[in-house]
Amino acid sequence: MALPSCGRKNNADEYLLRELDQCIKERSSYYTAREHQVDSLLALLRDTVSHEVRFELYGRLVETYRSYNLDSQQYYTELRLDMAQTPFEKQVSLLNYSEVLMRGGMYYETLVYMDSALQRPLDPVLDPYYSHLRRTLFGLMRDFAITGREREAYTAITQQYREEIMDVHPIGSFLHELVRADYLYEKQEYDSALYVLEAYEQAHRVEGQYEEPVFAFTRAQIYLAMRNREQARHYLTVSAIADLRNAIREYIALRELAVLLYEEGDIDRAYSYMLCATQDAMAGSERVRSIETSTAYPVVQEAYLKQRRLYHYAVVGSLSASVILLTLFLLYVHRKRQQLAQLNVRLAQRNEDLRRSNRIKSVYVKRFMKMTNIQDFDDAFLELFPDFVVQVRAMLVPEAELRIKSNERLNTDLRVLALIYLGITDSRQIADFLRYSLSTIYNSRTRMRNFAKEDREHFEERIAAL
Repeated sequence: MALPSCGRKNNADEYLLRELDQCIKERSSYYTAREHQVDSLLALLRDTVSHEVRFELYGRLVETYRSYNLDSQQYYTELRLDMAQTPFEKQVSLLNYSEVLMRGGMYYETLVYMDSALQRPLDPVLDPYYSHLRRTLFGLMRDFAITGREREAYTAITQQYREEIMDVHPIGSFLHELVRADYLYEKQEYDSALYVLEAYEQAHRVEGQYEEPVFAFTRAQIYLAMRNREQARHYLTVSAIADLRNAIREYIALRELAVLLYEEGDIDRAYSYMLCATQDAMAGSERVRSIETSTAYPVVQEAYLKQRRLYHYAVVGSLSASVILLTLFLLYVHRKRQQLAQLNVRLAQRNEDLRRSNRIKSVYVKRFMKMTNIQDFDDAFLELFPDFVVQVRAMLVPEAELRIKSNERLNTDLRVLALIYLGITDSRQIADFLRYSLSTIYNSRTRMRNFAKEDREHFEERIAAL
């Protein structure tokens, strides 16, 4: 059956999609702004000795990395958990850590750490956060349930925590009205759910605020359930634009918009949006989102590649007027489709294995660096990878200097490259591990790229692939 035409989009929708296209091109600038926020917090942290202030700054770093980079959020969550002293500090740190585990797909461990936060009565201030985490957790478990019985059980528990959230947040507040709309949506009372959202938006300014992406996404889900694809497309686009401008990498709207556009026949945009969603999920170490994206990406990718190849051949065919070549090409595409589908499945599994391996390696490297000094790191690394320095020198221009002190086995530049080789690419983490300043790390990475013999832009990727 042919895909429905994407030509039904009106001018306003097309304008909005072009705005989204531009946001994707400019998303690095939004991420740079988020990084500046992190740098400001780290500057405050360097000048702070008070336990209470440091604990609060670690919390702000956890918040800043939320939905942006899971590895970094985990790093500062662990630091916060290690320094927690008062009962409240321990409880909030345990809930922070539970959130990280949940976003990493470790649902059993999430429950364990959440329960450990309840060894004493939970501070009332934390009740909304606790209910939100439980509602999100069981909602995810319901989404991944493979039997109807499990799905029903998790749905009931999810509803229980929806009610708790509405109880602890006053009527008319953002979370109360959002969860209320979600509750009505689950009951298939779609008009009532839309009325709740519209009433809140009329009473509060949502556009440009942190509520905008989640409100727009919720409306899109309701319209999809009502089979109103035009409105669903509109609000998915609004949500995706807001996600990108807020430097959020853990998003759903762009991925679902890609699927919707794919179904409508807009293959080029569907592929572009799915590729962006996949890249952002991986850059933010979002394991759950990566898994979700990987299920749809191969399908969209196959359609995109097929369309590109067919377009290319149509141009060639029109010039040569060769019906025979066209017939052969279509036979080739038909034969290769199954091979491509099988390859995508294997690649998706391989990518998942690599991501899991890299996360495990990253955790152990972090723990090793906490327990050792620079000299021990040099010795251990070179014992495992004795040819590393020789391989690096071969990748650099002759005038590059890698002077190593007589009492050391690696210098600063080589240690930075060693950590990149081990999968640690975040400059702040490298700075913390090596106990150097952030500017030292930036300067080292820039210097090494400039000394590369070829392909400076991908120098660090080639180091990681040694």
